[in-house]
Amino acid sequence: MAEAARAGARILIVALSGRALAQSARRAGFVPIVLDRFADLDTREVAELALRIPPGRAGPLASGALSRAARGVAPPPVPLLVGGGLEGRPRLLAALARGRELLGNPPATVARAVDPFALCELCRALDVPFPETRAELPAERRGWLVKRAGAGGGWHVRPAEAVDRPHPLDYVQRRVPGRPVSILLLGDGRRVLALLASEQWNTGAPPHFKGVLAPAPLDEDSRARLARAAVAVGTALGLRGLASADFLLDEDGSFHLLEINPRPGGSLEAAEAALATNLVALHVAACRGRLPERPLRPEGGFRGTAIVRADRDLLVPEGFVWPEWAGDRTPPGTRISAGRPLATVRAGGDDARAVRRALAERERLLLARMLDARGRARHPAPAGGGER
Repeated sequence: MAEAARAGARILIVALSGRALAQSARRAGFVPIVLDRFADLDTREVAELALRIPPGRAGPLASGALSRAARGVAPPPVPLLVGGGLEGRPRLLAALARGRELLGNPPATVARAVDPFALCELCRALDVPFPETRAELPAERRGWLVKRAGAGGGWHVRPAEAVDRPHPLDYVQRRVPGRPVSILLLGDGRRVLALLASEQWNTGAPPHFKGVLAPAPLDEDSRARLARAAVAVGTALGLRGLASADFLLDEDGSFHLLEINPRPGGSLEAAEAALATNLVALHVAACRGRLPERPLRPEGGFRGTAIVRADRDLLVPEGFVWPEWAGDRTPPGTRISAGRPLATVRAGGDDARAVRRALAERERLLLARMLDARGRARHPAPAGGGER
């Protein structure tokens, strides 16, 4: 593609998990270099180089290790594409982008988009419903949630009555009803388009991101109202490239915007399949000022992905044969603690509920196959094995 040639082919991808971005980038003609938390097998297959960055104290990727790796394996002017994991770290983002093209939102835009108080004020000005948000715990804590600014994935969300000493980055938000629906956005810094609505679901306590279904099974009026609100906020922020607006949609049709994710997110793989369009190519073009001339429409049917977490402590066996519908394939010899991510499963079909059932069945089947291949892991990882 022309975008790949213009980018000089090589592109640096930094994300908590960069596999879906790397695969899309490779299909678009780029040669990705990936720095993420996992360096999964299928990331390595499409990347020129994939390096695992350990977690840090201030976020899911250690800043020192990440900065050194970026300078060492993809020094400027290799362009930078950032996925999830750096939203709350604008200084690190600025340091990584120094001397190179940033294919995404600049640090100041990211900081404003993830600031819950700035977003609350913006939504009030635009008449977009947003939950009541405070800096301090209320006297009556029932019906309130404590969240962490700049965090993602849902792990940071706790009932206010369970929190005694909030973190300096915590804020308090009134609980609102509804099911999670996200609007995928594409902007060029001036205009913003709504590409697709997706349905998301969580699991666990505290609830954390589990899966996504695209497109969301919504009536046209609900989809249009969410899209209008998302576009209004995204335009006011001046978003560039792919981003998403997360809502809670109640049964009566009312909704609240919860947050803006100013980067490609967890819906990318399912959305790309549903739209039958390369989203990294669209992202790069939009960051360079070009939006699609024609509206994108889902091709028909539904596409879904779901994260599979280990149901017990286990060791990924050597020679394990991964099914074609599994992504984010953990390398052999990796010790995985119960509850940590093992892989992602994919499914598609004409019925939304059937796709959700297929994802659940494939999750069960994948875990069973791994136990059959290795048995119950009772030994530590061999020398050189990683931990996830």
